[in-house]
Amino acid sequence: SALAACGPKHASFVKVDDVALGRVVVYRNGVAYYERRATVTGGTLTVSVPRDRVDDFLKSLTVVDAISKQPLPVSIPRQQANDGAYLVMKLQLPSKQERADVVLTYVTESPAWKPSYRVVVGDHNKVMLEGWAIVDNTSGEDWKGVRVGVGSSSALSFRYDLWSVRQVQRETLQAEERFAIAPPNGISPYGPADATATGQTMVAELDDGEIRRPEGHPEDKLAARAVAKEEVQNMPSAADRWESAKADAPAVRHRIAKKPAERKMGKAATTPAAPAMEPNAGGMAGGVGGGELSNDARVAGGDAKMKNLAQQLIKGNQSIVIEGYADANRGDASRRANDRANIIRNQLIDQGVAPGRIKVVTKVEPNQPERVRLVAQAPTPEEQKAQQNAKDQDVTATPVGESHFANPTPMTVERGASAMVSMVRSETEGEVVYLYDAESTRGNEHFAFRAVRFRNPTSSTLETGPVTVYGNERFIGEGLTEPIPPKASAVVPYALDRQIVVERTDNDENKLSRLVTLQRGILTAEVQHIRRKKLLITNRMGQPAKVFIRHTVNKGWTLVNGPSDFERIGDAHLFAVELKPHEAKNVEIAEATPMERTLDLNADVTLEMMKVYVDAPEGGKELKDQLKKLLSIHKGLVDYQTEQDSLRRRLADYKERMDELHAQIVTLQAVKTGNDLMTHLKNKMRDISNRVQKTTIAIVDQEEKIMLARVQFQDMLAELSLNDVTQPPTANVAVPPAPAKTKAKTKQ
Repeated sequence: SALAACGPKHASFVKVDDVALGRVVVYRNGVAYYERRATVTGGTLTVSVPRDRVDDFLKSLTVVDAISKQPLPVSIPRQQANDGAYLVMKLQLPSKQERADVVLTYVTESPAWKPSYRVVVGDHNKVMLEGWAIVDNTSGEDWKGVRVGVGSSSALSFRYDLWSVRQVQRETLQAEERFAIAPPNGISPYGPADATATGQTMVAELDDGEIRRPEGHPEDKLAARAVAKEEVQNMPSAADRWESAKADAPAVRHRIAKKPAERKMGKAATTPAAPAMEPNAGGMAGGVGGGELSNDARVAGGDAKMKNLAQQLIKGNQSIVIEGYADANRGDASRRANDRANIIRNQLIDQGVAPGRIKVVTKVEPNQPERVRLVAQAPTPEEQKAQQNAKDQDVTATPVGESHFANPTPMTVERGASAMVSMVRSETEGEVVYLYDAESTRGNEHFAFRAVRFRNPTSSTLETGPVTVYGNERFIGEGLTEPIPPKASAVVPYALDRQIVVERTDNDENKLSRLVTLQRGILTAEVQHIRRKKLLITNRMGQPAKVFIRHTVNKGWTLVNGPSDFERIGDAHLFAVELKPHEAKNVEIAEATPMERTLDLNADVTLEMMKVYVDAPEGGKELKDQLKKLLSIHKGLVDYQTEQDSLRRRLADYKERMDELHAQIVTLQAVKTGNDLMTHLKNKMRDISNRVQKTTIAIVDQEEKIMLARVQFQDMLAELSLNDVTQPPTANVAVPPAPAKTKAKTKQ
């Protein structure tokens, strides 16, 4: 008799006197279950066990009487040679005179079995599924007429020493008298924390000048607003501009004495140059770090740090703590520290780091540089336990499941040979489909894979294994399946025929979901950052096709939009899309995560988000009424600026026409017979001059309207606050997809 084992250089099987092997079940976790049954006379059954298998044997052995079901005692003489290959055990029967039916079972090492599948594609949404288990007999004995089975489960398997004798070393006590006892050494509960001991490591640090401010941030437009304010303060009075406008037309007439080239040179020389402004990408003018505006090189260096850090975090499993520092001696320090840290958090999320792995901490201390530190933090024991519990309870995790398949009839497998045990052969639901998978390592971004979709008809989990696909009595491809739970479906790609073409476009959108604070036109808000994936799927074939789109929602993101027909496989969504012959269809998948942002209400991007917020059902009515008035004033301001731009373009056209007329008049002065034409051109010049005067006056009037609207807008911004408006805290609500918005081209 024999038992499966590994290692040909060692004794690899259990010898049992005259006990035939009846059943073997091989498992995927490296063990096999053996069952033997015999009729014993004489009261003793001798078993020889290889020394390197004795622990497994003792750990799993059961010996029972087949009739009474009572366990039978086992004795193991310890006076055996230490260098022998086997240990001999004697199984004592209840009576030496009676015959006894004995059932002996045990577990020992065995090679794992391997699954293999065949799928034959048929008609009417049916396929034939076959599953085989490849079993290797390395037990050292022939399996003759044995019922062979295979199985897998989440059962644990391990080695444990049960043969060695354990001596317990006890402590020796004696009487002892102490007349004086010294106190323990004193310790301080406030000693400095060791970064290595707490599992924290600083991975990056950015000063204030290296942080790129997003569009709409108040510090991003601080310098531009200062220039605009100076222009308003230095604007001449209405009376001065009126006099300048009236004098402009006569001055134009006097320009005919100059040649065109001279006029152009004079215009270029007298027009003041636009002030050159460095982009204040790093923050406030004269801010932290030496009193100079941050330049593009420093911001680019910060961007490079963020990119490298994001790549490291995506590959690892550590959490990241973002510490935002601010000088307590400067005003509004807590808000600035929190804002700085959230800017970095949002950048990491944009680059693919899961929001659930990022924490934000603010640290306000006097006389410290304003900066951001990024610290990689290993999970605490409590967090590790919570993560493990969440993983255990996650229904989307890869299934382990229970499976058991047995060959219906006994079979013979010679020692050292392998056998194929039939697991399943059944017709089941299935069809040929397409799978678009741009996420997997071997996926494709431009084409969908041809795949077979079938349902597991058994009550056991089908383990991971290769799948050979046949159709119309020919081979059409191979694939690899993930574990398939009982009665669940699987989609297995097996060919890339480029018949389904996918054009992908990704974009981001920010939608205001909750207002936190609003002071002097600076808004702190919770923004739903929406990431959209738009797919144009084209069917090149002359027959309909069903396409499954694989999309995984990472931790911290919430799916807010996608095709209504979907199913879950593992941690991914499979969205189903039906395509007619030669049809192209647009599909959009959107997911959102909350971000905290600081916004300038003057910025175009903020006002666009405010429009969407005002139209949404959430939020207080009083605040929305104020915002509606503010947006109405802004709309009028934009209209005035648009009209002013139109007038300026018209004025430029008039002046260009005047230059042309002047050149023609100068040319005709040398022609004696051109009096009639000269008169006509001078009348044209006079008419254009009048138009220049009217347009200039209109521009002056428009400037006054713009100035008044701008003052009204700034005044309302200053008075707008959330002190009297209660904003209920909202959770990470799902945001419905909003229509695409066109950004206003005019600047405030």
